[in-house]
Amino acid sequence: MDKKKGRNSDYLLQANRSLVLQILARNDVCTRARIAEETGLKQATITNIITEMIQAGVVREVGIVEGKRGRRSIGIELAAEKIEVIAVKLGHVSYSVGLFDLKGTMLKLYESRFGTEEENDPHKALAKIKKTIWKYLNQEGDKVHAIGIAVPGPFLKHSGTIALMTQFPGWDRLNLNEEFLEEFPVPVLIEHGANAGALAEWRYGKYRRNQGVLVNFLAGEGIGAGIVADGQLFVGSRGIAGEIGHISLDVNGEKCDCGNRGCMELYCSALSFVKYAMHKLPEHKESILNQKSNITYLDIFKGAEDGDKFCLDMVKRAGFYMGCGIAAVINIYDPDVIIISDAMSKGGDLLLEEIRRTVRERILDVLYENIVIDYTDFSVNQILYGAAVVAIDHLLNSMNMLMHTQTPDSEAGCTRKKTM
Repeated sequence: MDKKKGRNSDYLLQANRSLVLQILARNDVCTRARIAEETGLKQATITNIITEMIQAGVVREVGIVEGKRGRRSIGIELAAEKIEVIAVKLGHVSYSVGLFDLKGTMLKLYESRFGTEEENDPHKALAKIKKTIWKYLNQEGDKVHAIGIAVPGPFLKHSGTIALMTQFPGWDRLNLNEEFLEEFPVPVLIEHGANAGALAEWRYGKYRRNQGVLVNFLAGEGIGAGIVADGQLFVGSRGIAGEIGHISLDVNGEKCDCGNRGCMELYCSALSFVKYAMHKLPEHKESILNQKSNITYLDIFKGAEDGDKFCLDMVKRAGFYMGCGIAAVINIYDPDVIIISDAMSKGGDLLLEEIRRTVRERILDVLYENIVIDYTDFSVNQILYGAAVVAIDHLLNSMNMLMHTQTPDSEAGCTRKKTM
C-alpha cells in the first residue's frame, strides 16, 4: 500500500485558502491582520490569498474597522449571498429541504410528511425529495453549488446504503450515492443525520467551539450520535461510529430489527416513547392522555408539565434510559459537551434533570464535574442546518470550485432543466 509522505505546494496553498475561508465563514467581518494572527500565516501570504479571493468575487472589502490598540484596517467579509447550498433532511416519516447561503443563513424552508404510498415505497419517497430539490435548483439557477443530505443511520458511506431504517423498510436496497450523485449537476454530499447535527452544533450552536470533543446525542424517531473532535467528524471505518441507538441497555430485552436485544432505540426514541405510553395508558384511566385521539411525544411532555402523574412517570422513565445511554457515550468518547437534540430535546427541565441525575450516578465524579449536558438551542431543524454545513464545508475546502462557480454561465457550462 502506497503512503504519501509529504504535501506539494499546491496542496498547501489550497489548505491555506480553505483555512482563510473557514475563518471568514465564522465571523461577520475580519481584518487581514486578524486572519494572519488566527492562521499563523505571514501577512504577505494572507494579502495574496485575499486579493485572489476578491478577484474571484468570493470575498469583498467592507470599509474601515477598528482593530487592536485602535488601529484602523480594511474589513473583509465573505460574499455569502452569491453562493447557495441546498440542504435535505430525510426522516423516518417526513423530509425537509432548505436553501442556505455560504454563511449558513436559511433562506427558504420546505417540510412535508410522506404519504402512505411513499412510506411503503422508498423509490416514491425519493422521487418526492428529488422533485423538491429540482424545484429549488430551477428557481435559484447557478447560485446553488452543492447539496448536503442528512439521512438516518446506520448509514454505510462506501456503499451509500441505510442499513436499517426503523419502521420504514426497503431503504437498505437503495444506493443513495447512485440515486443522488448521478441526478444533479452539482456536488452532492450525504451524511448521517447525527453527524450533520454535530457539525451544526460545532459551528453554530450555543456551545460552538474550535477545539475539544462535542457529541450530538440525537433522540428523535431513532437514536444516534455525532462526534466532532477538534473540528473533524469521527465516523469509524464504515461511517457508523456513532450508531449508539443499537447499544444494548437490556441484554434480555425486546428483539430489535437490527438483531440485538434491548437496544437503546427501543427505550428512549420519540417513537418508542409514544409506543410505550400508549401500551400502558389503558392502565391509567385518570390520565389526561385518554382525551387525545392521536398521542404525540409533545402531548406527553405537555401532560407532564401540567402535573399528570402518568405523563410524569413516562418522562422520568425516558430520562432514565437516555441517561444510561449518555453515561455509556461519556465513557467511550470522553466529550467536553453533550448536546441532546431532535424530538426528545423538547422534554423540558424534568427530562433533563432525570438525564443528568442518571448520568451522575453512573460515571466518575471527576468526569461529571467537567462535562456539559444540555439541550440544543436550535429553534429550527438542527439536522437540516447540519446538512447545510456539510455542503458549505465542501465548498469552503475547495477554493478552485468557488472560483469556478463565479464564472459566466457560458463558461461554466451548467444547465439545470429537469421537471418531474
